Amino acid sequence: MARVMLVQPWSYHDENVTGQDLGEQWRNGPYSLVLLGTILRREGHEVRIVDMIRDVVVLNGSVDGCLHQFGLALSEFRPDVVGFGFFSIHYAEVIRAVDYARAECRRIGIAPIFIAGGIHASTEPALTLRDMHFDHAFIGEADVSLARFVSTASPDGIPGIVSNPADPVNPGEAISRLDDLPFPDWSLVDYRFYAQPSRGKLKTRKTRSLDLMMGRGCVYKCTFCAYPTLSSVRFYSAEYLVEQVQYMHREFAIDSVYFTDSTIGNNRRLITAFSEGMIRSGLARHVEWHANIRPNQVNEEILTLMWAAGCRFLFYGFESGSQRVLDLMAKGCKVGDNDKAARLHERLGFPYHASMLLGFPGEREEDIQETLAFMRRYTPPSMGVNWYVPLPGSPDYDTLKAQGALDVGDPKLWRTIGEVNSARVYAEVPEARFRELFSEAERIANVDAPARARALWGCLAPPHSALDLPAAS
Repeated sequence: MARVMLVQPWSYHDENVTGQDLGEQWRNGPYSLVLLGTILRREGHEVRIVDMIRDVVVLNGSVDGCLHQFGLALSEFRPDVVGFGFFSIHYAEVIRAVDYARAECRRIGIAPIFIAGGIHASTEPALTLRDMHFDHAFIGEADVSLARFVSTASPDGIPGIVSNPADPVNPGEAISRLDDLPFPDWSLVDYRFYAQPSRGKLKTRKTRSLDLMMGRGCVYKCTFCAYPTLSSVRFYSAEYLVEQVQYMHREFAIDSVYFTDSTIGNNRRLITAFSEGMIRSGLARHVEWHANIRPNQVNEEILTLMWAAGCRFLFYGFESGSQRVLDLMAKGCKVGDNDKAARLHERLGFPYHASMLLGFPGEREEDIQETLAFMRRYTPPSMGVNWYVPLPGSPDYDTLKAQGALDVGDPKLWRTIGEVNSARVYAEVPEARFRELFSEAERIANVDAPARARALWGCLAPPHSALDLPAAS
């Protein structure tokens, strides 16, 4: 059996930051690494997860301290395989961590295999091998391929592994029945770091929260999103999900879960069955849940059922108030869907978050003005404005790359793709004017909307909701 170390790189936003109030922050735990680690342990392998996001925060922003702990872990565990899972924005951090780890391994006399996974490795495997000093890159899902690789220490005959920049790229084998996967064992990491009582922008009150998923993939094909290209559409069963929530509540003392799916609305029957299961089991009284959903996937009936099942917050990617831009995005939604969902939430008193996106390729100033008007019309308890960047793995990314608009050979690209304030403007608006419009959108989201929301929604802890009235009568 092999010893496998899985590594989550730190976020450079946390570098040199001291005294962070974790009670007001919300962080996703390393769900994918925890699941992969659980699968490997089930196969009899020894697993250790090094969570640098947690470490650099606990060490008050010290990257040197974080790397030192990484070195101690390598010396103690002496892994046969070291695997990193990361996004493109972690490019510089991963190179630094891999170079540090290889030097430490030489010093202590071990020679583990270094592997890469995640969106960056999946979308740019050749560059990952060439520039980031990995031995192998895993493409797509690794539930099956990683376990096979670790058992044999060889990529031969395993789809979804690239070992040479010139190798053909094929996706890894996708597990067909998600219910065959084990529940992620969060004890592999310091789950209390993520599940400590906190609020964050998506919560109406402080809760102890961990993540899970209803399924994989998405039936929609938004051009800015990587979900449809990286995973086929499959779902867990309602029974599996209810049992998983019960397990998480029992074993990790959580009172909230967050579904990280791009939208849970792709399977209405599953939402209904899961909600009914939460009510029938009594879990709805003990564990609340939050999720992403699309505005064209809700109505009063499903929202009422979800509320009764413990759902207390929904996140909407409204994106734009311009139908022209929604069509450019291949969003599959109408502005009327956005309006209807916002009005429905405000009438029911069901808290929600409105996410808007400015700067999409082809967007004009009149489109942005329509988005600003939409933002002024409604009073979500929270609202966010995103600056468009082409996300690796998305159709937009592939198009812009083919057009020569993205220099993937420039290491600085990966940081600017994830940093909105330093990103280029892709909209058909002069940059100076776009920045003015973006600042106005931020003002509406961060000043006007919260002020109006306080008047409508009150303190939001707990929220006043018309959905509470039937149960109280």
